[in-house]
Amino acid sequence: MSRSSDLQARLDALPRVSLAHLPTPLERAPRLSQALGRAEVWIKRDDMTGLCFGGNKTRQLEFVFAEMLRQGCDMLVAGAYSQSN
Repeated sequence: MSRSSDLQARLDALPRVSLAHLPTPLERAPRLSQALGRAEVWIKRDDMTGLCFGGNKTRQLEFVFAEMLRQGCDMLVAGAYSQSN
C-alpha cells in the first residue's frame, strides 16, 4: 500500500459527519497565471462548500461533530479556531 493510500484509509476510518458539499472544485486562474509568467495557477474553491466562509473550519467541524455525537452531546458551542481568519 502506498503512503497516500495508507493515509487515505486512515482518514476514511475516522468518524465524520457530512456538513460541506465536497469535493470543492479547482478552478484555473488564467489571468493570474499570465501575470506570473511561467506558473499555471489553480484556485481551490472552498467558498463553494455550501456554508458561509466554509473551508477548513467546516472540514474540522465534520470530525468534531462526529465525536460529540459519539459522546451523546446534543449541543456544541465552537469558535475562535486557531486557523480562523
